[in-house]
Amino acid sequence: MNILSFIALFLATITAVGAGYQFSPAFSSKSPDGKWELICKAPANGEADARQVLLLKRIQGSVFALRRIEGNGCFALWSPDSSRIAVTDRWASDRSDVLIYSVARPRSESSLAKLFPRAAIPREELSGHCYFEAVKWLTGRRLQIRISGHRDEYPANNFEYEFIFDIASGGFKKVTDRKPNRGVERTGASGLAHLEFVGR
Repeated sequence: MNILSFIALFLATITAVGAGYQFSPAFSSKSPDGKWELICKAPANGEADARQVLLLKRIQGSVFALRRIEGNGCFALWSPDSSRIAVTDRWASDRSDVLIYSVARPRSESSLAKLFPRAAIPREELSGHCYFEAVKWLTGRRLQIRISGHRDEYPANNFEYEFIFDIASGGFKKVTDRKPNRGVERTGASGLAHLEFVGR
């Protein structure tokens, strides 16, 4: 390995750690307690369903298939207590959703786009290009999310909001919003892992 390759690898590693972990196709995401691993696996050659499969694996045991993923992988955030995973699924060019999984009940999922109260932001924004994404876990039961995108109707302005989702109550609390030409304070995405497909 020459010196330029080493420097490029070193800088890429530092950037990935600072952003919360950008995973290449050969990696997966382990829970903070080290007992679980989340993997985005490519379908086998010749398989009828070409979507990737999101797997939750107990390090010392069973594997659960959580869901099939459209597109180029997903972003995952483990809760600090390793009890839950928030997965940002970019399932369409104009949509993304945040799905919450519990390791205690891995076969059930909660879609935040479906739970989100329709009157919390303007209808034109929800029906336009609307992207839900997990930002960070504040506790094992409170997740900060971002909802952003742009309206398809005139005026086609951009929008961005941040909410805190409380798992116990199922409620959303607005933290920030951004009007056109105004910034919004960004928070770091602690523990964010980009899961791309592994294997063939």
